Amino acid sequence: MRASVCVCVCVHVHVWIMMSCRGPHLQVGLTCWRGRDSLSLTHQVPLRLSDCSSGSTELDEFLIPTTLRPRPPTTTTSPPQEHPAVPGHVNRKPSSALDLTGKKRFTAPYMNYIQKDPGAPCSLTEALEYLQVDILGQLMDKDTANHRQPPKNKPHNITVVAMEGCHSFVILDWARPLKDDMVSGYMVHSASYDDVLNNRWAALDSQGTHLAVENLKPNSRYYFKVQAKNVFGLGPVSETLTYVTESDDPLLIERPPGGEPIWIPFSFKYNHAHSGCKGSQYVKRTWYRKFVGVILCNSLRYKIFMGEGLREPFYSIADTSGQGEDHCQFVDSYFDGRTGPVYQSNALPAAQGFYRSHRQEPVRFGTIGRRTPHPFVGWYECGVPIPGKW
Repeated sequence: MRASVCVCVCVHVHVWIMMSCRGPHLQVGLTCWRGRDSLSLTHQVPLRLSDCSSGSTELDEFLIPTTLRPRPPTTTTSPPQEHPAVPGHVNRKPSSALDLTGKKRFTAPYMNYIQKDPGAPCSLTEALEYLQVDILGQLMDKDTANHRQPPKNKPHNITVVAMEGCHSFVILDWARPLKDDMVSGYMVHSASYDDVLNNRWAALDSQGTHLAVENLKPNSRYYFKVQAKNVFGLGPVSETLTYVTESDDPLLIERPPGGEPIWIPFSFKYNHAHSGCKGSQYVKRTWYRKFVGVILCNSLRYKIFMGEGLREPFYSIADTSGQGEDHCQFVDSYFDGRTGPVYQSNALPAAQGFYRSHRQEPVRFGTIGRRTPHPFVGWYECGVPIPGKW
């Protein structure tokens, strides 16, 4: 029997201010909780963040802490399983018709679901492991290579693969091209409900027969279609499929009023050997009066660094009594996440960095890595999506 913890009084204030050459942008959000009731107030004054000369303003002076203070964990009763599903496999139906908040999950003939351990964070990397990798160049025979025209056929047998409990991504999967068609790649078009009304479609390129679409919002309807291509042009577009994302996990992250936590693109200095990810870099300030920087492997896997200032180097965070699972606190996750192996730090020379032993403990600065009791890891999965390219 799971027990729920009732928070008597909780006040969360989210403020961020940025300055540019053309004026300020102030967004203030205030949410007050008493028991299960809440009152939210947000206000925003827009501005244009452009035409700033380099060095005219120190960015870190205007980054206000947005990382949340820790709160006691709470639990809820999970919905009962209503459909038999095989853990670790792709199933036609979800294991439960309801998500964590009691909302009905979306089902359709073209839907597939991957069952996830409820105690584990969402992992796009894990979900992709269930799909077969087809390299289009190896599928083309000599006859199709001599074709001098765009693809003739629509992509077929398209399925939408979702992971239970994970609203932020889906994977579109489709069949191999027909033998009489020359296909060198695909364009995957996606749009939200509002974007469809305004005929605004985002296009992503795929060199195989599946593609993940990331950074989806909870409880939102999206539309997808796929189009084959080659050097001579684009083929016909497939039928349009729709999908409604699940609810956000209410126990995972406390979101600021008015939207997502604020990550600002910024290329910080770091030791490249310490990161298993090579994508875009983002920073945010925390209530620890330090900056947290992330480097993306994808939207759900990233390396977490910490720094004293934007112009100073960012360092790995080591864990004296684990593998950094509690470092997910630095990206506003209440999960003890999944991390990479510690052997990476044991194979590298000792270095300077931050370390601590337990969640909520302040970090210290010193020598970490090999021949120290403070190992670090190359990536984290905390269940919290961080938007960006990777």
